[in-house]
Amino acid sequence: MTARVFVPLVDSRGEAAHLFEAIAGDIAPEEHPARLVPQIAELFDFGLYGVGQGAREAVTSFVEARRRRLWLSPRNARLRPWHLRISDLHLGRLSEGNARSAGLGLTIAALCQTFGRDPGLVFATGEILPGRAGAGVGPVSGVRGKLALIGDYLSQHGPALEGQRVVVALPAEAEDGRPLAEAEQGMLARLAKEAEQSGVRLEIIFADTLDALEAPLGPFSIPERVTPARAAAAATVAGAAMLAFGVWSALAHAPIRLAFEPPAAGEAAGADEAAPQRARYDAKSDKLELLGPCFDAQREPLVVGGETLVLKVRAEDGLPFASRVRPMRLFIASVSRNADPVILDAAHFRSLQSGAQRNTGDLVAAIPIEPVEDEVRLFVLATRDPRLAISGVEAALRTTLQGLSGASALAATTTFLADRLGAEIAYQFRVTNDPKACAA
Repeated sequence: MTARVFVPLVDSRGEAAHLFEAIAGDIAPEEHPARLVPQIAELFDFGLYGVGQGAREAVTSFVEARRRRLWLSPRNARLRPWHLRISDLHLGRLSEGNARSAGLGLTIAALCQTFGRDPGLVFATGEILPGRAGAGVGPVSGVRGKLALIGDYLSQHGPALEGQRVVVALPAEAEDGRPLAEAEQGMLARLAKEAEQSGVRLEIIFADTLDALEAPLGPFSIPERVTPARAAAAATVAGAAMLAFGVWSALAHAPIRLAFEPPAAGEAAGADEAAPQRARYDAKSDKLELLGPCFDAQREPLVVGGETLVLKVRAEDGLPFASRVRPMRLFIASVSRNADPVILDAAHFRSLQSGAQRNTGDLVAAIPIEPVEDEVRLFVLATRDPRLAISGVEAALRTTLQGLSGASALAATTTFLADRLGAEIAYQFRVTNDPKACAA
């Protein structure tokens, strides 16, 4: 994008009339040998560098005043870069008076480029006074000749300009201190008549500061990178994402409730029945035959070596649908006073409920008991961690139990598994090789 503003020039006698364009674009010029400011470096060869400095200061002040109104921060802005040049390279160096009168046109072009505004057809003459509050617009000489030059342009290009809006920006005061609209009343009326004959919609601005240009040429508003609407939308999205993550995290780490149930279907769960149960293989029926409970003198469960221990476990999600987010993983761990600990994947379990995903389920496993007299503690473990490697857990458990035996090994295993997996139930029993200890 480029912003263009016509600047009329005349000498003190109203002669040597010339019209050039002040052009602001976003393409930076090559570096000047004198290391001039890139934004105005191309004005140097025409005697406009000093005026360009005033225009640059005025634009900077104008922009900074609007930056302070931004919602979030003065840096929360998107502005276009601008670099000034002029259209007529055969113009030669301008006199000091003509150079000063080009300040308003250069400033308007830079402002329109900065704020991304298309000014349309604009003529401007006036001196820029950046030292004044709001960047003032000072009077210039030869206004009558410049208005005549603008009128000639409208007459010559009348057919092409028909129906267009033409803006003429002038200082508010004449050099003698009178309002310019009063001092040049006759010439302004003539210009209005020529515009009417050409079918042009003429708008004349008498500006004492740059703020007077905003209504006809603006709005000079800064597009914000972060707007309240965008911030609210981002906050809504972030809140929804956090809520979704929170729900997902709660479900992904939802507790798992484990409980033993009576292995025999349809039986009520008494104090002794809601526990693993002894069984013996019946070759005639090719099935396991459940046996009654057996206890020693201290009421510790007994299992005869060579029998099978049937475990029926009910696993439930602590939160509905948690297993749809992260399925349960079940394991069986065994530790005894005399043998190394073993952890097995619950692929040994047989599900009593169809469907890959479930919030609750009854799972059954049959554990053969070796005929070695010992005290054993069986654990049913549950986790939702998909990265858990059971081989690593087993190796770490064996390292933990090194040097421990007896009741210490059983207690240390309980603590270790609770820390690593979280959900567990345990069943402790003794193995005996005396069949008479558990009469049929």
